[in-house]
Amino acid sequence: MPHPPRLNLPILRLGIALVVGVFLGLAWWSAPAWLFLPVLPFALLGWWTCRLRREVALWRQVMAATPYRVSIYAADQRLAWHNGRPGQGWTRRVAPLGRHPHLVEVMQALLAHLPPRERAAEMARRLDKHAHAVGEPFEVLTGEGGWERVRQTRLPGGEVAVFAVDISAVKRGELALAESEGRLRALLEMAPVGIWQLDGEGRTVFANRRLVALFGAEAPPGLADSGLLLTSAPDPDGPFGFSTEMESEACLTLPGQVDRRLRIAASPWVSAAHAATGDPAAELRGCILSVLDVTPLKAAQEQIEQLVERDPLTGLINRGTFRAALEEMLAAERRGVLVLVDIDQFKAANARHGQAVGDALLVEAGRRLREGVRPGDLVGRLGGDEFAVLAFGAGHEGAAALAERLRQALRRPVEIGGAEWPLSGSFGVACAPEHGVEADQLLRAADLALFEARGASGDAVALFEPALRARAEQRAELREAFGEALAAGELELHVQPQLDLESGRMVGAEALIRWDSARLGRTVPPAEMLVTAAEAGLMLELDRFVLNRAVGLLAAWGTRPEAPLNLGINISIATLHDPTFAAEVAEALTAAGVPPEQLEIEIPEDLAIRDLPGVARTLAALREVGVPLALDDFGGGHSGLPHVVRLPVQRLKLDRSITAGLPDDPKSYAVLRATMALARGMGIEVIGEGVETEEQALALRRAGCHIIQGWLVARPMPPEALVPPAPKLLARA
Repeated sequence: MPHPPRLNLPILRLGIALVVGVFLGLAWWSAPAWLFLPVLPFALLGWWTCRLRREVALWRQVMAATPYRVSIYAADQRLAWHNGRPGQGWTRRVAPLGRHPHLVEVMQALLAHLPPRERAAEMARRLDKHAHAVGEPFEVLTGEGGWERVRQTRLPGGEVAVFAVDISAVKRGELALAESEGRLRALLEMAPVGIWQLDGEGRTVFANRRLVALFGAEAPPGLADSGLLLTSAPDPDGPFGFSTEMESEACLTLPGQVDRRLRIAASPWVSAAHAATGDPAAELRGCILSVLDVTPLKAAQEQIEQLVERDPLTGLINRGTFRAALEEMLAAERRGVLVLVDIDQFKAANARHGQAVGDALLVEAGRRLREGVRPGDLVGRLGGDEFAVLAFGAGHEGAAALAERLRQALRRPVEIGGAEWPLSGSFGVACAPEHGVEADQLLRAADLALFEARGASGDAVALFEPALRARAEQRAELREAFGEALAAGELELHVQPQLDLESGRMVGAEALIRWDSARLGRTVPPAEMLVTAAEAGLMLELDRFVLNRAVGLLAAWGTRPEAPLNLGINISIATLHDPTFAAEVAEALTAAGVPPEQLEIEIPEDLAIRDLPGVARTLAALREVGVPLALDDFGGGHSGLPHVVRLPVQRLKLDRSITAGLPDDPKSYAVLRATMALARGMGIEVIGEGVETEEQALALRRAGCHIIQGWLVARPMPPEALVPPAPKLLARA
């Protein structure tokens, strides 16, 4: 603390001695000494005053140059002196108060910027600091937003000296540092991984919230109490066995919690530890761990690995894994039996009742197939509703028994949601090495056998035989020939008339497709041709061919009295799925000038139970066009009378099996009577198909069915045989 200048006694003594010596010397040589005695005090006083003024001037220069704002308060707390250094507006606020304002007035002026309550609290604090001026520094916020550090010291006379220095820059640096530290801590708290700082003894120094979440309610006090176990090889050079070069794997086992698998990255750190150890030269060594919970990642990786080898729905091995096992068996030249399985009517059940029912059927089928084989055999799902069984070491002699055992296990009904659902399959069997020594050969053989089993209407077993390969080649040749014939216009339409038994007149006809193949050198039956079209994926093209030819015939017949009133054509379910088909029908009729009621579209009888929701929009659109609909082959066993209510049909065409049982089969009569009763109630016309005898026609007529079609009326014939061309057309020809 700077003090006011005091009298320098050694210099004063030296000055007095010098004056006395001069005085004595003069007295020795001149007048008597007593004449100089009155002058001596004044000389000494003048000399001392000059010296004092010089020291006071130096003291004031020092006070003006000091960075401190110095104020001295007298014992009565009035401002006695200040160095006048402008600091944070102090001079501007205090100067208007007068020469010696009271401490309270000074404080009120300096604290005028604060609200009343805060001003009173700060006033009390400042006055208390003044009353107990012991030299302890404290910080105050000025009205201009700056900061000062103040120190107060009590002088021997009771005065209080106040020293204040502006520390705004220092304070801003401290605040910036604190803000940076706060942001760093916030970033650490928000980090997606756990941050764990350990000292040299493995005790917790810092843990962010993510680490606390990993350990439950609170961070562990140290590594030893954490329940953390290294599962990877410990690094002898790393802190606590954690590697600083690569991530370590660990398992976190805590009582009452699910074990977690962690991935940990470690980095060492060194920090001064003066306060902790009392030794200024000491350093505290430890490490910082970043801890990531990889339990979900590990589970996802395991699931991906399982998906690579397993079917996610049934848990069976998938196609790739099954093929690898088959190739391994064949490479080892081991015997075995391969069985391919297709679930019967699965697509229809899945489309009609939803995916949940379809999935339940697949899961149950997989379970039953797995239970029907030996523990060492394999069961896989190849995709969709296709399964495969590989029986290692089995031979040709036991193949049929194995397939039959699987068929019996599969064909029991399945209970889903309180209802029973039928379940059956088609089985194709091939044996190694008899039917193939390579995977593709054996799979091809089993697939050919499966095709044979599916052709038997399902729930059947077929073993591969060489003749199946020959038939497959024939089917392939037939598909190629059919594609060429369809493109070349080789297909033809024949027509079969429909007779009204009451009037004896022809009231309609049905168009039937015929194919006399030049490439094959034979006439292909319609049933074989339709199967070929479906296999070749040409069913839509075939239906459009029939549509255009039939509309052309109706346009050529016009309103001739000898022509049938309408012409029926058969359309497949695949075409009825096409949302544009109804528009194509309307466009063809309009272009040819044919009334819509002259074209009748016959839909398959099993549509009502197979896929009615999928084609309902097309059927409704056809009715809007004005085209009548007929349900073909009704009563053949697939659908029942209630299904007719769901279809917007105007005609029922009795299946040939019912007509064939007349007049002797009571069951055929019962179906006929029930059908006629339903048809009369719904206003639907019934046509008897396949009528070949007078007795059959008479039985139908007695039951109320007056329109018949069959060989009794006429065989299918070329259109010109039924309705000869008009004379003008013949003349042109």
